[in-house]
Amino acid sequence: MRKLKLLFCCCLLSHALSALATATVSSLNHCDDMLFVNGLQDDSEPSNGMGGVFPGQQVRTVLSTHDYYIYVPTSYQPSEAMPIIAVWHGAAGAGASAAAAQDMRLYWQSLAEAEGFIVVAQASTGAQGGWVPGNDSQILAAIFNDMEASYNIERTRRYVWGFSAGRFVMHAIALNSADYFAAYAVSGAHLGIASQLGIFPSGAVRQLPLVISVGQSDTHFQPALNDLQAFYQAGWVNDRTLWFDDFVGGHVLPNHLPALVWQHLCVSTRLD
Repeated sequence: MRKLKLLFCCCLLSHALSALATATVSSLNHCDDMLFVNGLQDDSEPSNGMGGVFPGQQVRTVLSTHDYYIYVPTSYQPSEAMPIIAVWHGAAGAGASAAAAQDMRLYWQSLAEAEGFIVVAQASTGAQGGWVPGNDSQILAAIFNDMEASYNIERTRRYVWGFSAGRFVMHAIALNSADYFAAYAVSGAHLGIASQLGIFPSGAVRQLPLVISVGQSDTHFQPALNDLQAFYQAGWVNDRTLWFDDFVGGHVLPNHLPALVWQHLCVSTRLD
């Protein structure tokens, strides 16, 4: 079984009119405006997991004590592998991580129901509700393993998204494990923590498709804008492997964000 690289052990620490997928995976048929280049070839990698409760909201536990919160849409059928996205909340405050995780599940839930993907929302382990790279990346790996054992997950379509404090760490996790994920998205932060950990776009094993969203009056706006050059210099291509969404507002999560993010993530697979 492929494993998520634990960053963190190293505690060193367009929508274009048509989207082109180089890998043909059956669940991509649920994405808008797809074109395939491999004819009828099926490159799906189903996990064939069994036993998970569906549909609707569920709470599951990994590593004995760490609860996480999922939403399985009504369209889920064990016979067809479904994509999955893990979502990380911003700094929650002491004792509020579980509530923040459930809020993020709710934030993504209606889109997951409409578009046919599973949402998993993890709670941070920091004492003040923040993320601890070494600890939380191991929990994330355990969550993916648990989901793939319990549900039929499309392994070529694992996605991650983080907001604010969650986004800072998610940059590092995704870039460090670019061969594990299909694509990722970040909102309201920049590459600061990844850089501190020695993880840069230029070191990724591939140009992992990425959506960056940030409010124009967010204090992180200019650093996030500056990050674009690091990605472009490392081979990312605007509107093909990198999308930048700047919106009117500050350090907030606008209602349009999940749909905008999913529109780009949906068409990406780990095999592209």
